Amino acid sequence: MQQPFKERIAKLREEIAQIREANLLYVQRGNKSYGAAADQERRLQRLQEILDELMSLTEWKKV
Repeated sequence: MQQPFKERIAKLREEIAQIREANLLYVQRGNKSYGAAADQERRLQRLQEILDELMSLTEWKKV
């Protein structure tokens, strides 16, 4: 069964906060090694997936 909207949005917000913290550390450290850059790219990709999911959760309002 699908999670209720509020629970799913709360989990996505928590994940966004974790990604934001990791991004801040990435910028502050200035570590641009291949591994760090790959991690950063994965975080950006995940943020896009979260955005897509949020859009799909709100599409029912447009109908």
